[in-house]
Amino acid sequence: MLQEKELDTELELDIISKVKLNLQKTLLLCGVFCFVLACSDNLNLNIEIESGSIEGYEAEDGTIKFLGIPYAQPPVENLRWKPPVKKLPWSGTLKTVEPEKACSQPTNDRTGNNAFYKLILQESGLDLSSLEEVSGFDEVSELNTSEDCLYLNVVVPKGGVKKKPVMFWIHGGAGRWGSGHEGNYTSSYLPNQGDVIIVTIQYRLGIFGWLAHPELSNESIHGVSGNYGTLDQILALEWVQENISSFGGDPNNVTIFGESAGGQAVSSLLMSPLTKGLFHKAISQSGSAIPNISIPLKASDSGVSAENFGINAVNFFLGQSGSIEDFRKLPAREIVEINDPMLDNTIMANISGQIVDGYVFPINSLQSFKKGKNHKVPYLIGFNANEGTSLLPLIIDKQMFSYFGDTWPYVIWSFIDPEAALMAFTDPSKLSPPPEQYLNLIDTNVDPYKTAIDLWGEMFFGAPAFHAALNHSELANTYLYYFDVDLNVPSDYLGATHALELGYLFNEGGLFGIEETITDTDRMIAKEIRNDWIEFAKNGRIDSYIPFSSKNPSAKIYSTKIKNSRLWNENFYRFMSDYWNSTNK
Repeated sequence: MLQEKELDTELELDIISKVKLNLQKTLLLCGVFCFVLACSDNLNLNIEIESGSIEGYEAEDGTIKFLGIPYAQPPVENLRWKPPVKKLPWSGTLKTVEPEKACSQPTNDRTGNNAFYKLILQESGLDLSSLEEVSGFDEVSELNTSEDCLYLNVVVPKGGVKKKPVMFWIHGGAGRWGSGHEGNYTSSYLPNQGDVIIVTIQYRLGIFGWLAHPELSNESIHGVSGNYGTLDQILALEWVQENISSFGGDPNNVTIFGESAGGQAVSSLLMSPLTKGLFHKAISQSGSAIPNISIPLKASDSGVSAENFGINAVNFFLGQSGSIEDFRKLPAREIVEINDPMLDNTIMANISGQIVDGYVFPINSLQSFKKGKNHKVPYLIGFNANEGTSLLPLIIDKQMFSYFGDTWPYVIWSFIDPEAALMAFTDPSKLSPPPEQYLNLIDTNVDPYKTAIDLWGEMFFGAPAFHAALNHSELANTYLYYFDVDLNVPSDYLGATHALELGYLFNEGGLFGIEETITDTDRMIAKEIRNDWIEFAKNGRIDSYIPFSSKNPSAKIYSTKIKNSRLWNENFYRFMSDYWNSTNK
């Protein structure tokens, strides 16, 4: 009996032991499950999107990055010069850990972003070897460009809110250069500071993005052609609506923002009926669709039209008997090097911009802003104090400028009218005189070339931002900013030049994030700018700003020297605004 009892006890102990072990396993599984739940805000590196599975990576800066996600079929061969086609599903898992090549663009060292960066470094007094230190700068060459380029990048901060605001970045480069990954656009500064998701995109550029032609119009179910670069941007926005929730983003809280040609693209997207509901706030930095960048699709009385430019382009390459079918067979590199406005100021240089086709853009940009046809979303727009110092010298150097003599104010004015601008380079004597008030507002007692540089910047960035804010403020909450920060460089020539604010938005300030140019003041201003952009993206307002209106045309000024909120050149801006209104009934 004793043995039997001992056996029972051993059995009981064994059962108890197994129960304890199972309980431990259960608790362990619960713990793992609970841990997973607790960490569910952290995005998995492998996620499913509409087209298939993708794999990103966790970067050293703590963000999770998905680089080189295709959002469209490659726009090559029979898809060249056609609206983008949504990316077809793929099998397996696509590794998205490296950015894809930039879209086809001129790669001459004397043009584009290559020339832009080098001019800035040269004029700043820094050694050109500093180019290697420019954060995110990748010198454009044939090796890192491709016609197959419709990809985007997604940068996600770890943790935070479940439905994160989305900021959709459109790069600049005159609609002819640039990429979605240069300039430190995929850095951690914005996403980590604001718990926002950053999407950066690529879109077709130059002749590949905006060629119009009667044959292409006949191929279209809408009877239109051109605007392919804009349609790429729209398809990318549709991709965001369909997929961003998989990354933890909120498709109902999307802010589009861009600089230079990207800022111009933002203001263009404001007026397209195809973008309704695709975004909810907009930010234009140093660029807008004003002055009127629009060109009609079909020939007007003047004969100027996007289709005519396209006919001239095809004839240039193939002769009078050339067709679009033949044009599609030419290598991209053979075409793109000709479409360079720094080398050619005639036919090919004009193939980019906004084509009024009745479909993507029903009316021109000035009319859309004036008549209140834009989407009624909050809008933040602004410009830098010295936009022209790094831009006009790339178009008109001192030697060319001297050729114009006393007619230089007429030449600068002529840029308002593309046809007149082309004439300026051939015969300045044929230029029409500008308005008298314009001439009266110019100080001709100082260095003419410097005056021309300042005037050009004000005409193409300051006045357009003011005009756009003035008109859009009638529709929705609108803010105007003015960036005027001195560089910590040996030369003070550049001032707050074009694109300088990018180093403050995507880095810690200074000249494109070059460490030796960054001061503590720069870091403070950079953090302030990012805070304001993030607040706007989240809420559509900025508490530290005074909303812009015709009665209160104030600006938020980022500066170490200016303390007021009124723009010093307001009289000139109002003159230009009145002029644009008078010429676009």
